[in-house]
This record gives sequence, structure tokens and C-alpha cells, in this order.
Amino acid sequence: MRKICFVSGVIARSGGTERVGSIIANSLSKAGYDVFLLSFWNQGKPYFHLEDEVHVHYLLNHKIEGKFYRTGIYPIIKLHRFIQNNDIDIIVDIDTVLSRHSAYAIRGTKCKLISWEHFNYWTMLRLKEARRFRAKKLIKKYATELVVLTEQDREAHIKHLGFDENLITAIPNPCMEVQDSVYDFDKKIFLSIGRLTPPKGYDWLLEAWSRIENYIPDWKLRIVGSGEDEIKLKKQKDDLRLQNVEFIPHTTDVGKYYSTASAYVLSSRYEGFPMVLLEAEVYGLPIIAFDCKTGPHDLVCNGENGYLVDEANIQKLANSMLDFTKDKERADRMSQKSRSFVKRFNLNSVTLQWVGLIEAILNN
Repeated sequence: MRKICFVSGVIARSGGTERVGSIIANSLSKAGYDVFLLSFWNQGKPYFHLEDEVHVHYLLNHKIEGKFYRTGIYPIIKLHRFIQNNDIDIIVDIDTVLSRHSAYAIRGTKCKLISWEHFNYWTMLRLKEARRFRAKKLIKKYATELVVLTEQDREAHIKHLGFDENLITAIPNPCMEVQDSVYDFDKKIFLSIGRLTPPKGYDWLLEAWSRIENYIPDWKLRIVGSGEDEIKLKKQKDDLRLQNVEFIPHTTDVGKYYSTASAYVLSSRYEGFPMVLLEAEVYGLPIIAFDCKTGPHDLVCNGENGYLVDEANIQKLANSMLDFTKDKERADRMSQKSRSFVKRFNLNSVTLQWVGLIEAILNN
């Protein structure tokens, strides 16, 4: 049985990277692979569910080995030994910055390296992510494959970072199973879910809402999530004297919010491949989203399952939300389009893409 090991920075985190890594690990385990999940740091149990067959391990304990980590070579040696002792065939880094360890740890072993990028080229530029650019140099030299989330990002890596087109693959994130919930435009709720942090653009969303709230007094904006900007955003709400904005703390039970919304709004400054859009479409929600890099362009067909708004154009976001409220029949058609559109991102389809990549690597 082929052994595949997913490596995470901290598997106890609740982020989207950890979530989708866990989903694919589970799915490959069910597909017949012997799957390991290795957390670089031991900061607690996995946040997301893992099948019993998935072997969970931890590489480093920060309290005990933190000083050794700073030597650089120590975690590479430990990872190299883990690969050898467990006879791992393929390492999948679910964060490309881990390649600064895995690229060297696989040397002298039969193990191949797949590096999985959840950011995108434009985000790297915007954030001046020097460590990710350095990681890409190691990946080009030592990895067997780089996996990105969209064709748009794949082309950018080839054009701007010099990746061989045969050594980079676009595989989207998967969506959950299609839900049976009934779409109801008359709920009159715009929904947005995510961490309250600057990249998610909730300050833009509140500004957009402030421009239309008085025109649609029977509609509500509901924001579900917690984060570092919570106090700042609630103050902005008060400063703008918004009456129909509701903040809900982070919860794992997001289904009840998707199922009681009329539309989903994404106001992000940037994304990798927004899982929230997939989830919203599973529940049949029309989407109103900024055309930020990357993801919305792949998930929203303007005028069919929602509105794709010019990146960072707050007024157009406001106009699109206001326009949406005026036509129930159009919203119902958009809901149906969302449900049909999202089927191509189902877990079985995405898993087959991963299996195809893994088998091609193992058989080459």
C-alpha cells in the first residue's frame, strides 16, 4: 500500500488550509492509500475530523525543542528520519513554506515531494512574502510537483516564476456534499462568513452596506466570524450608525446560517480559493463577490449564479447588493445555477485529480 504523508504547520489550527488538507487526507485514505498526517508543531489534537485510518504524528514540541528548531538543520534531520522510518512514498506539504525543510529532508530517500500552494502569486507580491518566493526556488529544484488552486494562478507561476508547465498542476479545493435545504429569497439576509481580519475586507463590506441600508430597511447583513479586527469593525458599524448589521461569533455550525440566507457576499481583498463560496453554492445561494485574485473568477459566472464585481469597487458592490433585492425570480434562477455549477467541485471529482497526480508520480 502506497504511503502518503500530508505535512501541516500546526494541525490544531482551524484555518482553511488545515481543513482542506484534512478533507483530502481522509478521501485518499478511503481511496486505498496509507495516509499519514504530520503536524510540524505539536499544539494539540487535529481541529478537523480525521478518519481512524489516518495516522496522526507530531514532529516537534515547541516547549522542548524550540531552541533546536532555530538551528535550521534539526527539523530537517527529524523529518528525514520520519520519512525513512515510516517508508513514506510521497510527502505533501500543505503549505509551501514547509519546503525549506522537506526539500532537504527527502534527499537520500525514495520519497517524492508535492508542494501545495493555498496562496496565489498576486497575494505573494502584495504581502511581499519573501519566504514564499524563496520556497518556490527550492520547490522548482527539489519537488516533483507544485499544486495550485486555479488555472489563473498556474499560468502566473509559469509566466512570472519560471515553472515548467509540466511540473505544476491546478487542482481546486473540493466542496461538501450537496445539501437538500430549500432556498428562500424572502429570508432577506445577506451573509458573509470568515475571520475578521483585513484580507477579508469587512471594512469595505460595512462601507458598501452603509450606502444602501436606508433603501432596503427590511434586509439584514449578517457577518459570522471572529478575529483581530472584531472591535474595530464593530466600532465602524456604530460610527456608520448601521441598524441592520448582525455580528455572530465564530462557530463550526455554519450550515444553519447558509440555509437561512438569501445571498452570500464576499468582499475580500485577496483569496486563494475561497471555500466559503463553494459552501454557499452547495446551499444554493447566489453570490455577490469582488473579482479578487484568486478564486471568485472560477466560482462566479456574472449574471448567472450571481454578480462578479470589479475588485475593490465598493460602490459597485453596494449597487449589486441593492439590485439583487429587486427581483425574486432572478434570485431563484441564480440559486439553481449555483447548485448546478458547484457539482464540478465535488469531492469525488477532486479526489480523482489527486489520485491521477499521485499515480503519475509513483509510476514515473
